[in-house]
Amino acid sequence: MRVAVVGGGISGLAAAYVLAKGREVVVYEKEDALGGRAKTVDIGGTLLDLGFTVFSRVMHPETTELLESLGVDRELCDMSFSVSLDEGQGSEWGTRNGISSLFAQKANVLNPYFWNMIREIVKFKNDASSYVEELENNPDIDRNETLEQFIQSRGYSELFQKAFLVPTCASIWSCSSGVMNFSAYSVLSVLRNDPTLQLIGGSQRLTQRWRSESYVDKVKKELESRGCQIRTNSEIYSIFANDEGCAITCKDGSEEVYDGCIIATPAPDALKMLGKHATHDELRILGAFQYACSDTFLHHDNDLMPKNRAVWSSRNFLGTTDKKAYITYWLNNTQFISGAVTSVNYRDSIAGDGTNINNTVLPFFFTLNPPHTPKSTLFKWSTRHLIPSVAASKALRQLNLIQGKRRLWFYGAYQGYGFPEDGIKAGISAANDLLRKSYAVQYNRKHTVPSWLEIGARGLVTRLFERFVATGCIILLEEGGNAFTFEGTRGKSNLKVTLRVHTPQFYWKVATEADVGFADAYIHGDFSLIDKNEGLLNLILIFIASTELNTDTTKLSKRRAMNSSLYFLDETMTYSCAMFKTPDEDLKTAQLRKTHTLIEKARISKEHHILEIGCGWGSLALEVVKRTGCKYTGITLSEKQLQYAELKVKEAGLQDRIELLLCDYRQLPKSYKYDRIISCGMIEHVGHEVMQEFFRCCESALAENGLLVLQFIAIADEKYDESRRSAGFIKEYIFPGGCVPSLSHCGAPRRNRMPLLPHAQTLAGKPPQKSETYLCGPVVHSTCTVLKYYYTLELIYLYLLVKFWLWDSMRSSYVHGNTTLTIVLLASNTVFLEIIRSYSVDRVMSQHLAINHTTLCLVIIENVLRSELAAASNKYHGSYLIWFHNLMYLLCC
Repeated sequence: MRVAVVGGGISGLAAAYVLAKGREVVVYEKEDALGGRAKTVDIGGTLLDLGFTVFSRVMHPETTELLESLGVDRELCDMSFSVSLDEGQGSEWGTRNGISSLFAQKANVLNPYFWNMIREIVKFKNDASSYVEELENNPDIDRNETLEQFIQSRGYSELFQKAFLVPTCASIWSCSSGVMNFSAYSVLSVLRNDPTLQLIGGSQRLTQRWRSESYVDKVKKELESRGCQIRTNSEIYSIFANDEGCAITCKDGSEEVYDGCIIATPAPDALKMLGKHATHDELRILGAFQYACSDTFLHHDNDLMPKNRAVWSSRNFLGTTDKKAYITYWLNNTQFISGAVTSVNYRDSIAGDGTNINNTVLPFFFTLNPPHTPKSTLFKWSTRHLIPSVAASKALRQLNLIQGKRRLWFYGAYQGYGFPEDGIKAGISAANDLLRKSYAVQYNRKHTVPSWLEIGARGLVTRLFERFVATGCIILLEEGGNAFTFEGTRGKSNLKVTLRVHTPQFYWKVATEADVGFADAYIHGDFSLIDKNEGLLNLILIFIASTELNTDTTKLSKRRAMNSSLYFLDETMTYSCAMFKTPDEDLKTAQLRKTHTLIEKARISKEHHILEIGCGWGSLALEVVKRTGCKYTGITLSEKQLQYAELKVKEAGLQDRIELLLCDYRQLPKSYKYDRIISCGMIEHVGHEVMQEFFRCCESALAENGLLVLQFIAIADEKYDESRRSAGFIKEYIFPGGCVPSLSHCGAPRRNRMPLLPHAQTLAGKPPQKSETYLCGPVVHSTCTVLKYYYTLELIYLYLLVKFWLWDSMRSSYVHGNTTLTIVLLASNTVFLEIIRSYSVDRVMSQHLAINHTTLCLVIIENVLRSELAAASNKYHGSYLIWFHNLMYLLCC
C-alpha cells in the first residue's frame, strides 16, 4: 500500500511515523524544511523555539508517548502568566513569583474588587469543570453556547472578564478580539487544566530539551531508516481523488497516484488543494474552521513587557483602553538560554523581584501583533491560529462524515484546540484510521491535586532523591505535568530512568515506609517506568551505584565533620596509631614519631610533590613541608577539616607549598602525577568492593619510580572474609561502609602487576603494665580508635553500646595474636563528655582490653558505672535507668 502524507508539519510527521512501520510512505512539504509551526531559529549560536511545543501528560498523552518512543529529552518549561492593562495604570498582576507577583500592585491587598476576582477565578475553575463534564457525559446536549453566554448566565464581574478571562484566552489562542464569541465548550475544555487557574504554583509544563528541531530531526531520521521518501520544496497544486486512488499534482508539473492520502494541513489549505473537486460535505465541514493571522517578532525590546518587573512572566498580556492588545513571551523564562553575549542595552539587569536576568545573556522576547515594530528586531514570522468558534465545534463532531471517503483523510491541529500537541494526536489517529486499526483516543484527564499531607511527603521525597542520587539520572513525571529531575554528579554514568507518578500516594508511601514503600508503590501501580524493557534494571543499577558512592563519601564526610573541639587528645589531632618508646611518653611525641616515620619511609626530598589521601586536620602536611621543603597536596571529604587545616597552613606561612582540596580520591586529575602518595588510617573507610579501585587510582596518580605509603589497621587473613561480610557496630559507626583490610588483601595489587607495597611493618606488642597516658590509657603499638556517636546519649546507653561493640569487634575482627586495643569514647552529650574529661588517670590505668590466642578478657570501666551512674541517673531517668542497666548488664555479661 502506497500512501501520501501532504504536509510535513507536526500532524504529518506523526501520521507518517505510524504508517512507515509497514507501508510505503511519501511526505510532501512545500517549505524547505519539515516541522511546520515547530519553528526553531538560530540567533548568533543561540537556538530559540518560536512555535514551541508545551505539554503535560494529562492534556497531551499522545505527545508524551511519542517523544518517549523517540527518546527525545524533555525539560521543565515555566508557563507563568501576567496581565498589565493601560501600561500598569489599570489592573496588573502575575503568577511567576507567587504572592509577590499576584499582588505586584500593593494597593490590591486592600482592594475588595481584586479579592473578588480571585474568588471568581476559583469559582470559575469549578464551574468550567462541571460544565465540560456534563457535556462529555451527555453528548446529545447542545454545545452552541458561547463563552459570553456562559459568563453572563453565572454573573461574573467585569473585572474578572477584562483582567483575567480575556487575557487568558488571548494568551492561549493568540488573539483578543472576539474571545467572548468563542465556543464555551472548547474554551472551557482547555481552561479547566490551564496553570493560570492555580494562580500560585502549578505553572510548569514540559517541552523538548533541545528545541523542536530535536523532535523533527529524530522523526525524520526514523522515517528515512524505514524507507520513507521526504520531498521538501514540493508545493501541491491539486489533489484529485476517487474510489480508485488519489492523484497528486505538484506545482512543478509532476504527478503521482497513491492508494490513499492524508491531508495534514490547516483546513483552508486542504480545500485550496482540492479546488473544484471538493465535495459539498468537505466544503461545509472544512470551511467551518477559521483562522486568525498574527505577525510575530523576535526581539530584545523590553518596552513591550510590563513596566513593573515584579509581574514579568513567561506569557505577558498587555492591553489598552481602546481594546488593543498583544502578547509577549519571555523566552529566557520558558527556554534554557545561554551563550548570548550582551550587545544591546536595556533598562537594567535586575527584575523587580530580585531575579537576575543575567548581565551576559540578552533578554529574548517574542511578541504577537505588537502596536509597533519592536526595537532590536531579530526575526519576523507570520503564523495562523485556529479560532475555537461554535461553528468549528459543530464541524468537529461531523468530521467522520468525510474521513476515508474517496481514499482521503483530513487531519490537523484543528481537530483539537489548534495546538501543535493536538496535531500530533490527530496525525496518530489518521494513520490508524487509514490502516483500519482501532485506536482509542486518550481524552484529557484531570490534573492530580495532592493533599497537604501528600505535598509535604513530596517535599521530603524530592529532598531525599536530591541527596541520594549520586550518579545517573532519575526523572519523576507527574500526571499533573510537574517533573523533577535528579542527576548525580559524583559518578559518571549514562543510566537514565524516567518514573511516571500516577498518584500522590507514591510520595506518601516512600516518605513513610522508605524502600518498602517504594516497592509497594510499584506493585500497586502508584508509579510505572517509561522504559518497560530496561527501566527497572537501570533504576536498580542507579540505586546500587549511588548507595556505594554515598557510603564511600557522604557517611565518611559526615563522620569527619565533627567539630575540632572534640579532638582533644593531643595538639596534632591525629587520631590514628601512634608509636611509643616508653609507657610514660606523652601522646603528642608518639604521634610525631609516627609522622616522622611515615616521612622517612616515603623517602621524601625537596624536589618531590606528594599527595596525602585523607589529610585530616593537616598535621602531616605541616610536618612534611617543614622537614623536607617539598610540595604537598592533601585531599579530604570534610569541610571542617579543610577549613581548620587551611587556617593552620596560613598561620605557618606555607600557602605556597601546601595545597588542600575538598574532593574524593577518584576525582583527582588523571593527567597529574605525584612522586609520593601517603595515606594514614584512611583505607579502612574504602570498603571491600572498591579496594582495588583505590589502588588503581593510586597507581594512576603515582609518578614513575614513585612510592605509596599506607598506614592502616590489619586483620588476620583467615578472618578477613568473615569480618567484611558480618554486620557489626564497627562497620556502621567506626568505619561506615568500610572494612578492616588484611595485609594480603592490600597486597593483591602486586598480583595484578601493580608495583605497590614493597615493604610492610607491623606495629604490635603486649599491653604495658603501667600507664599514665593522657585521658584514657595506653596507646602503645596499637590503634587508638575514636568512637563518635551522635545521638543524645545517656550514660547507660553508651555503656551498653560499648559492650556490644567490643564483643562484636573482638570476636569477628581483632582476634589476632597479642594485640592491645584502647577505646576512646567521644559523645555529643556534654555531660558524658565532661565525665570522660574529668575521669581520673588512676581509675583508668588498669582499664584496658587484653586479647591472647585463646582467651578474650573483657574489662569494662566499672568505676564509671558505680561512681558516676547515680548522679547521671538522677538527671535523666532515675531508678528506671539503674533498673535498665542491671538488666542489660546481666544480658551482656
